[in-house]
Amino acid sequence: MNLQLMREFEEFEGLGAQVVDDATITMENEDDDPSFRPAQASLLTSNDIYYELDKRSLKTTGFPDTDREILQRVFDEEFKADLEDMRARRKEKQRKAAQQLGLQRRRMLMEKTLQEEQDELAKNHQIGLMIEHIKDNATTTSLRIEVNSVSARSLAKAMWVNDTITCLDLSSIDLNDHAGCYLARILKHNRTLKKIELDNNKLGSKACQAFGESLMTNTSLQYLSLDSNQIATYQDMNGLKALADGIRINTTLTSLNLWRCGINVGGGGILASGIEDNDTLLFCDIGHNNIEMADVKRIVEKLDENLAAYEKAERQRRRDAVEDGKKKAQQESVLEEQAKQEELSKWLEERRSQRAEDRRSAEQMRILHMQEEMEEKKRQDDLRRAEEKKAAEEAAAKKAKKKDKKGKK
Repeated sequence: MNLQLMREFEEFEGLGAQVVDDATITMENEDDDPSFRPAQASLLTSNDIYYELDKRSLKTTGFPDTDREILQRVFDEEFKADLEDMRARRKEKQRKAAQQLGLQRRRMLMEKTLQEEQDELAKNHQIGLMIEHIKDNATTTSLRIEVNSVSARSLAKAMWVNDTITCLDLSSIDLNDHAGCYLARILKHNRTLKKIELDNNKLGSKACQAFGESLMTNTSLQYLSLDSNQIATYQDMNGLKALADGIRINTTLTSLNLWRCGINVGGGGILASGIEDNDTLLFCDIGHNNIEMADVKRIVEKLDENLAAYEKAERQRRRDAVEDGKKKAQQESVLEEQAKQEELSKWLEERRSQRAEDRRSAEQMRILHMQEEMEEKKRQDDLRRAEEKKAAEEAAAKKAKKKDKKGKK
């Protein structure tokens, strides 16, 4: 058995973890073994009585009748403890058997429920494909889908993992109370859905109770419409009580439509008590119900109070937004001016650096030019001296040659 499937099934069905209520397991004294009775001290000899007392670390009084009475009280206490232990073991055995039977019934119910859902999706491939798209977050943010009471359960499971859809319209499609419970429990896991419309279906007290339980923990839903669903009767107002408790705790729901929902005189007071403890609900349509005018007045006054507080907070929020906008604009202006100054300073620094670099380059070029001129002058001087030396050598050679000629003559 897939434990994950079982946990999911139990949560959607509103089943607790405890399969068997111990209070339902009763034990009757008639079930006890009639042959199981306390030992009789009166049937024991004096030696046996002494032995039994000693075995229990009890001292004899020396009076046989008194010892027999003491031992009989001990026998009675031991019998009582053994009887309770036997009954406890028998009850535990019955509890385990009942738990096993309960688990088996849950498993069979889960398998039946899952098979119904699979068969329904197999008959309507378009709905099955749409539900797969919902699981994959491949839909638009607003969805209107024509499911029935069976395929609605599959839709609810898909919505558990969807974080795209914000508005879900399931009005006027004849959904029953069981399907409504599944849809209500979407809100226990989904934190994206803001609006759900279930007008003109066949939801009842159980679905209403499931919505009340979900509203206690949900922090995203803002609009809920149960218009034209018989969520309360004179005989059953448990759903309305749970819804009132959910409203009392919830802090995100702002609009609730309970038009023509069968709310009677007693139910109006229950609803009014829940709304009076809520500071965020702004609109609640309770028309076409049998609610006393005093309770209607309580509801209207509280909604007016919430609306006035909301409008005041909105005005303050807008003023704060304007002030924040001004501050932000000023900060941006200051930052822009700082950026301009920084850019100008950076440009001036770059210009200074460039001019300094140009001067260094020019100085280097001047020095290099001077070095080249000096080297050229030195080369020219060396060349001139070499030529002069060569000319002198040639002149000396000529002079020596003339001398040699005169000597020969």
